[in-house]
Amino acid sequence: MTDIGTYSFLPWLRRGIANLITTAPGGAPRASIGVDLKITGATAGGGTISAPVHRDVQLYGPGDVIGLDPRSIVRTEPRPGITDFEPNYLPFVEFYDEDLPWRYTPAPPDGALRLPPWLTLVVLTEEEMSDGAVAGKPLPFVIVGDPGAFPAADQLWAWAHVHVNRGLDTAGEVISDDLGQVLPRFDAAIAANPDAGLSRLLSPRRLSPDTVYHAFVMPSFESGRLAGLGLDPDATPAATHPAWAPYADRAEPAHYCYYHRWRFRTGTAGDFEYLVRRLKPRRMDPRVGRRDLDARAPLPGLPGIDVPGLGGVLRLGGALRIPLINLDEPARQEVERYENWDTPFPHPFQTALADLIELSEDYANGNAADPDPVITPPLYGRWHARTSRLLEASEPQLHGNWVHELNLDPRFRVAAGFGTSIVQDNQEIYMTAAWEQIGAVLAANRRIRLGQLTREVAGSLYRRHLAAQVAADPGRVLELTAPVHARIVRGGVTVAHGLRSSRVASGPLTAAMRRINRPGSTVVRALTRSGRPPRRLLAAVAAGRATAARPKQAPAGVPASEVVVKDLRRYEGRISFWLARDDRKPELVAELPRYDRFELIDPGRDLPVLEPTRDDGRVAIRYKSGIRGTAELIRASAEAGAEAERPGVAVPDLAEATLELLDPEVTVPRRVLAGLTVPERLRPVVAAFREVMAYPEIDVPMYRPLADKSSELFLPNLALIPPDSISLLETDQRFIEAYLVGLNHEMARELLWREYPTDRQGSYFRQFWDPANQLPVAGESAAQRRERLRDIPPLHQWALGSALGTHDHRELGGPEDEVVLVIRGELLKRYPTAVIYAQRAKWRRTPDGAIDPSAERELDDLTPQEAANPPRSKLRMPLFGAKVEPDITFLGFDLTAAAARGEDPVSPDADPGWFFVLRERPGDPRFGLDLARDGELNVWNDLAWDDVAAGAPFIPVGPGAPVHHLTEPAGAAIEKHEQWAEDRFLHWGPDLHASEVAYILYQAPVLVAVHAGELLGHD
Repeated sequence: MTDIGTYSFLPWLRRGIANLITTAPGGAPRASIGVDLKITGATAGGGTISAPVHRDVQLYGPGDVIGLDPRSIVRTEPRPGITDFEPNYLPFVEFYDEDLPWRYTPAPPDGALRLPPWLTLVVLTEEEMSDGAVAGKPLPFVIVGDPGAFPAADQLWAWAHVHVNRGLDTAGEVISDDLGQVLPRFDAAIAANPDAGLSRLLSPRRLSPDTVYHAFVMPSFESGRLAGLGLDPDATPAATHPAWAPYADRAEPAHYCYYHRWRFRTGTAGDFEYLVRRLKPRRMDPRVGRRDLDARAPLPGLPGIDVPGLGGVLRLGGALRIPLINLDEPARQEVERYENWDTPFPHPFQTALADLIELSEDYANGNAADPDPVITPPLYGRWHARTSRLLEASEPQLHGNWVHELNLDPRFRVAAGFGTSIVQDNQEIYMTAAWEQIGAVLAANRRIRLGQLTREVAGSLYRRHLAAQVAADPGRVLELTAPVHARIVRGGVTVAHGLRSSRVASGPLTAAMRRINRPGSTVVRALTRSGRPPRRLLAAVAAGRATAARPKQAPAGVPASEVVVKDLRRYEGRISFWLARDDRKPELVAELPRYDRFELIDPGRDLPVLEPTRDDGRVAIRYKSGIRGTAELIRASAEAGAEAERPGVAVPDLAEATLELLDPEVTVPRRVLAGLTVPERLRPVVAAFREVMAYPEIDVPMYRPLADKSSELFLPNLALIPPDSISLLETDQRFIEAYLVGLNHEMARELLWREYPTDRQGSYFRQFWDPANQLPVAGESAAQRRERLRDIPPLHQWALGSALGTHDHRELGGPEDEVVLVIRGELLKRYPTAVIYAQRAKWRRTPDGAIDPSAERELDDLTPQEAANPPRSKLRMPLFGAKVEPDITFLGFDLTAAAARGEDPVSPDADPGWFFVLRERPGDPRFGLDLARDGELNVWNDLAWDDVAAGAPFIPVGPGAPVHHLTEPAGAAIEKHEQWAEDRFLHWGPDLHASEVAYILYQAPVLVAVHAGELLGHD
């Protein structure tokens, strides 16, 4: 069997030598066990002698304990300081050691598996006790004048048990009948997981509502009380004499010591089961969600709305409305008349209103007939829809256009006006949030503006001095752009590298050469005056018509150690060669510069040596008379020592490519944007190199300020929802969208007034409901989750021809109004974490498979795989929620009212509809009794206080306890966890033991399922 969600209870547990206690100690202060020894010794005569010895050994008892390690306590219920504990539940304390409550009990168990603990949990009101003030006591104590505040001493065995977080039984076995069978399994369970077991003390006291209590862990026996007060524990009349039972010569009779203490307060209502039973399914009053709007006398100059049958009154709605299927036919027809008041469209009132709204545009354009302007109503959504006129013939659709519906229907103008007033009331809060979100946008906009200025100035220079010359002299363009060639890339390499690797090399574009070749230089002016203006040098070099100096190499066949030209220069109008020869230092000779055209002469023969000088260890000889050759003259060809031919370069193409790379229209925005960190939603704007027209996103549920202003604005006639009721409404998407448009329209005006950088087309408010009930989606980022949970898409994306009420951003099943579960009562105030969801129903069928119309529908089954990940076809969680007033909760589901209600069972394939399930969240075990019970006792979870302790302050479990048996289950309205097999054997009465008491008093989490048909009714 599985141990998940399975608990086992044992009536008591004791380990070690205390298990040898077989008899009550009587008047002795401690329990004792007999020890028999056989003593054997040697005699003086060499023999042996033996004799039996019997001794009674006393065991430690409560009188030997004057403290309790706080770490031994693992949990208290309620937690300290709780102020709303359910008064029908029992307080308790849990210990980590499974045998602690019985470890020092000086008595054996009786034959009915009952063993009183040496510790007791006592709960007292502040009126029943006062704190002791005597110092020097081993334990703190309280003074209790009335012993009746303590539980019955002879029934303490019922209020302590062992708890195991797994099953210990086998099929068909009742585990509490024989501890000898259970203890080996218990030991195995604890050995496998030491944290699987614990011990627990319960208080059997019936608590009063709204009362402060103090809980104490006290000694159960008088010897423990005396020891804790610093008195002689041997003065107790008996080892098991109760701590609060009087006797002669009792010392400090009203003083009671304690080992642990905490304080709590009870609430005014009952537990989850009690509160959920109080909820009654009700069909909503037809007036909920609608109130009259007098349209007979609108603004001066506007005709009234006098539609036959309406009496000049329209129905102003709210965020929710009564589903049409919840109304009878006359009521539906009445709703239709009010909805279609403007048919045929446009009504004269709407034509006049459109003219009034457009006056502001006429004033702006100077087209108004009356030069004296008047304040006109706003055109809501004008910036998002990019329109300033209404009822234009050029518009694709007049009726069913959301701008016209919103601005020309008084019902929706009022809703938009609610949004306007909310922004006006909270403008400082919203503007603070807006400025906090803008961050560095202002600095970024300044950077972009400077970049735009730079782009214009640089663009002018670029067009005048570069782009204009690329056709006439592309080489000149390359000369002008040479300083940045190393920073622009073409073909995977920089332009500078490409030129250095080509025939042009780097010489023609050096700074010195560019100074010589610039138009105003001395050389260029001189050549121009002489009639020989400079030609396109760079293009000539690139084409091979001119040669640039190249690096030189030694000519083949000439040893560098014999003769190398060191320098070549013009000297006194003649060409002179400096030759060098040094056999001792060939490495110095090898370092001398080399040239591609030269003559080498061996200076060793028939040549005069003139003016010898020494330069760095080299012998230099200067020939002034020119060059005279001999037979040993060695001539190098013009190509001797030249490097390999380099490729040419297309100068015009390179110049054009360079200009493209340096275009300010590209380089300046790239440079500016490289220093900006831009949110994803603003990148398209920034990429166009425009100032960021930022807009804040205020993702808060905007129903709250509307409901805080007045709950009647959120839902008219909200007070008609009766207390302790559960019902269904549906969303009024047109009201919600009109309200949100009003919010965004007024926020745009406020941002403009505050000089916020915006174009007034942003959607600042897109959240009406609270989406906190929605579960996260695996792999979803935070931004994706925020976008998914918003109620409407951005306003500027609304198609102009779309109707108001068709812009549900969350919609999963098409444009529809979602059904909303309404709960009014104390339940969700006390249990805000209750699990609420919709689960598909199924029909109960006859043996032949036909639908049984007389049987109630039941919850559709979930397979184990579906339970781990429920499909939407069977289970749906709330999409959104709202909380209005202290006790009204709204939860929206992705269901229509018709789908939730289902169909009548007229065919085998009739839709069974959906249940709405309210489920107590499973948690730690709790114990108690119901406040009241209606009907038969089908499960122990329905046992009530009046069943077992009518008028009594404590639950009786001994003689005189009432007897109760379970009846055969006949289908309970409230579904419970599965009950154990012992249900059919146990009964409440005087012959129970502690594990049976714990089992019966254990409160299983409650589940309530209400079908939508009960909330909506059927035709």
